[in-house]
Amino acid sequence: MELQRIAYALDAELICGPDDWEKINIETVFASDLMSDVLMSDRDEMLMVTSLSTEQSIRSAGIVGSEAIVIANDKTVTEGMIELAKDQDIALFCTRHPKFESCVRLGRIMEV
Repeated sequence: MELQRIAYALDAELICGPDDWEKINIETVFASDLMSDVLMSDRDEMLMVTSLSTEQSIRSAGIVGSEAIVIANDKTVTEGMIELAKDQDIALFCTRHPKFESCVRLGRIMEV
């Protein structure tokens, strides 16, 4: 599924991302605030959903090869997070929805 459709479903605001972020394909979603759990994932074309608004979440996403990150709960995104996402070519979004509701919305559009 194209990332643009996911961003629309989550009412997500693009913070930064590659020029062609809309066409990035997402096949799996991993939602967690525990970066140790994220680091255990082995998935391709992944979107990470978290309410952990720290540079560590960006680093963890980069390590596992996540294509994009959605920061849930309308948390503040720092300049350090933006710079890391740009350096790692990861699309970074923010949504006002809680992590659980974000996952429910994603489940609805991805099962179609």
